[in-house]
Amino acid sequence: MNNPEPPSRLVTLSDGRPGLRGTMLVDVREPASSPGGEDLGEGGTDVLDFVSSDETLDRYNEIIQASGWKLSCYHRNPVFQNAHQYGDVIFTLGRALITEVRGGKLYQRIQFAIDVNPMARIAHGLYGGKFLKAVSVGFIPLRWEDGGGRAAYSRKYIEQELLEVSAVAIPANPNALALGLKSGAVEKSDLRNLADLLRLTLETPHARNAPRAGCQSAVSPIVNRHPCNHQRLITLARSLRDLLKHI
Repeated sequence: MNNPEPPSRLVTLSDGRPGLRGTMLVDVREPASSPGGEDLGEGGTDVLDFVSSDETLDRYNEIIQASGWKLSCYHRNPVFQNAHQYGDVIFTLGRALITEVRGGKLYQRIQFAIDVNPMARIAHGLYGGKFLKAVSVGFIPLRWEDGGGRAAYSRKYIEQELLEVSAVAIPANPNALALGLKSGAVEKSDLRNLADLLRLTLETPHARNAPRAGCQSAVSPIVNRHPCNHQRLITLARSLRDLLKHI
């Protein structure tokens, strides 16, 4: 049934509309052979398959029903971002070649932009090495039902429009980076390349002249719509700097 009152934790999504974000555990796999001719990207080495977990309770005590996904809007701009950040091209990690519901799960095939974005290369390594095991989806709830009584959930979303999908905790989590580096999933050169890219981004005239109060920034004209991206870049740069000191 429809609930006349939307959930109280609405946030602004990538296209400016209010919606929700939810973390979904995923089983990350290297693509199998593709008899159907699915696009694996050049050589297939930059592609990973993401299969979302079953319709389990999330940390909000809610369930997202897989059969309810409406995907047409996302298909028009199927980018894979870092932590829902859209304020600079550095946060674009790749694109979804496939996004569909299979067997009661949301399935995606993600092609990482490893040749042009060192952050994407690190994300690919961390997912491939099983150091990261979740994505976060941004969606607009269309129909839902509230739990209660004997229901194990407080709310179940039975129809929802997917707007965005993001990697979470990359690569600002220094522990994941350190473990990935130790295992060989991440190369030292990737960390150095990302550190160089961050330094160049932060040293642009826009970044140097950006006001610091209130987390305001102008790393690029787009960043003005996302005023805290500059601070996120600084935090990431510091994490990389500290990690590089010990390798």
